[in-house]
Amino acid sequence: MPSARQVNWAKVRVVLLSLAALAILGDLAYLLAGGSIFQQQSIVYLYIPDATGLVAGAPMRVDGIQVGKVSSVALSGSNVPLRVVRVVIQVDRDRLPRIPSDSLAEINPDTLVGDMFVDVSSGKSSRPLPPNGELFFHPQENLVKTLDLSQFDQVLRGIDAVLTDIEQGQSRVGQFVVGEAVYADLIKRVDEAERGFRAAINARTEFGKFIETDAFYRQISAPLVELEQSLERLRTARNGSGPFLNDPAMYNQMRQAAADLRASVASLRAGPFVASDAMYSAWNGSLQKLIDGVDRANAGPLLADTKWYGQIDDAARRLRDGVKDFRQNPRKYLRGKVF
Repeated sequence: MPSARQVNWAKVRVVLLSLAALAILGDLAYLLAGGSIFQQQSIVYLYIPDATGLVAGAPMRVDGIQVGKVSSVALSGSNVPLRVVRVVIQVDRDRLPRIPSDSLAEINPDTLVGDMFVDVSSGKSSRPLPPNGELFFHPQENLVKTLDLSQFDQVLRGIDAVLTDIEQGQSRVGQFVVGEAVYADLIKRVDEAERGFRAAINARTEFGKFIETDAFYRQISAPLVELEQSLERLRTARNGSGPFLNDPAMYNQMRQAAADLRASVASLRAGPFVASDAMYSAWNGSLQKLIDGVDRANAGPLLADTKWYGQIDDAARRLRDGVKDFRQNPRKYLRGKVF
């Protein structure tokens, strides 16, 4: 006899199974309804001359995208030929603002057995179709009136000529269908391609050596292995770049130096010479005074008149000759008297 605990656990499992079944059933119903059970709907109307093949539940598509379904199809009671049947359509409310008010609706076949649907082509108006609005019906043209019989006869004659050539084997397609020459040529070309491929992958050719042997692989892998070894030696070096790659102290030192340089530049920019115009103006005034003094000296008689330059040059020459003569014969200038 099962215990009370087993009975309670069986009841819990039954409840959980029932809830899971209800969830699956609700999900299935939601999917079968097109995901629009809980979606708000708006009503639009369409008047058509007849409802052949159009029934309730038929889809309504705008530019190929389904936005609603036909709710009902009934007589409108109007004597106007194009407004004999009134079609009530339920459209998703969030998609209704995307349908222009001048859109045109047609009734087109949805399946091969004659099921119809409402096919809407978007218009160019900036005003959307309002709720309880009316779609404009665009009647299809009569196929017999729009068909050019002479052109259709020419197309049929061309198709008949192509089929006749195929049956008689006059074209390449006909030779392939009726005879065996094209098929044999195709088999021959396939055999030649296969032999060429086998010859290409032969171990005696370069391509075959590449596929069959590992020489090319070693040729590519050797530089990569050498590069890896060089990187390992660089990483494990005791001097040079090794400590810089392994020890972060040098990196931190360089980073601190860069920070100090940046701080120095910032302090220089914040200094009075750069931040204020007073020191720049004073320095500029001193420089202007120096330039003016040089200009006055240049315009003075000492530099403007060559006479002064000649006198100074003559005095310098006499001084030079006197010093030279004094060095060569000093007794001439040092004369002593004895008392």
